[in-house]
Amino acid sequence: MEDAEASVSAALRGVPGVWRDVTEPAAQERFLAAAAAHRVRPLLAWRLHQSGELARWPAPIRRALVDAERGEAALEIARRRELCRLLLAFAAVDIPVLLLKGAALAYSFYPEPWLRPREDTDLLVRAEDVKRAREILASNGYRAAPMQSGAFVAHQRLYVRADAVGRRHACDLHWKIANPAPFADLLAPDELLRESDAFSPGDGCVARIPCRIHALLLACWHRVSHHHDAGDLLWLYDLHLLADGLNDAEAARTLAIARRTGTTAVCARGLSLAAGRFDTRVPAALLADEPSAEQRPSLTAVYLRPDARKVDLLRADLRSLPDWPSRARLLREHLFPPAEYMLAASGRTSRAMLPALYAWRIARGAWSWLRRP
Repeated sequence: MEDAEASVSAALRGVPGVWRDVTEPAAQERFLAAAAAHRVRPLLAWRLHQSGELARWPAPIRRALVDAERGEAALEIARRRELCRLLLAFAAVDIPVLLLKGAALAYSFYPEPWLRPREDTDLLVRAEDVKRAREILASNGYRAAPMQSGAFVAHQRLYVRADAVGRRHACDLHWKIANPAPFADLLAPDELLRESDAFSPGDGCVARIPCRIHALLLACWHRVSHHHDAGDLLWLYDLHLLADGLNDAEAARTLAIARRTGTTAVCARGLSLAAGRFDTRVPAALLADEPSAEQRPSLTAVYLRPDARKVDLLRADLRSLPDWPSRARLLREHLFPPAEYMLAASGRTSRAMLPALYAWRIARGAWSWLRRP
């Protein structure tokens, strides 16, 4: 870790006197930049309030953290109102929906929901409910954002709307837990919904969120499947809150699912990082990549390799699919995304440009897929 990131981690886990390491203006700038990059400024402000140390910190840091805290708290008012509006709309037509990732954790494991910044609200529905869910979003003012899509290349779609004052609201609609094929079907929506917990964010609405064990597994998988082992402190703090103090039964079930899904290495990696940053109390069995004899060959661990190329990840995706027609379709979806996406991504409007755009995509992509990161 860089010094600034180490100081941020220490302050988050409650080490006293960290402010003594950031008395110089340059050190203060690096500290604030690291806190902003890792999206933990509101959480830092709250932690320092709780410890009684905030007043001792240099004024520039103190002001920036408090401003971030207040800004997120103000955003939360609009976020909560919009979330309840959507949840009531889904409930009115009897579509089961599960709140995922940042929003689910914000309302369940953080002391205040505004301590967990997020750019969108992630909702998971069953595959058979996707069409109706899209209709509900459209009837509530949401429009699909241009993005790569297909039956195998993506299992989610971003929808965006602007409210009367121009504030942006974003909803990421999922029908599988992740896009990459090795992760997409590790837990099915029906299983997640069946074991989910209910809570009310207010305004008469009810939300369902993954149970603690499922939430922990999803958090371990997400930072690897979509972000390739990123060391984002916010995601690691999520893991800290989810894993700290697991009882024996919870740890045993978590390990059993990790072994069944071939993700022991992925889970051990995330939990080890969280323990290193925040002294998380993690059962030892979850920190060791010790697959059982009956565990299926893992295609997820390639996502942990720092030298993995895009083509290596694609190979794992292809091996995860059940047959050659599915693999051929995934390749086709990578090479030839929808025309609307190609035009939006290039800033073009004429469909006559599509052959050239696809040719350029393939030629340029060949290098990016084969080069080492």
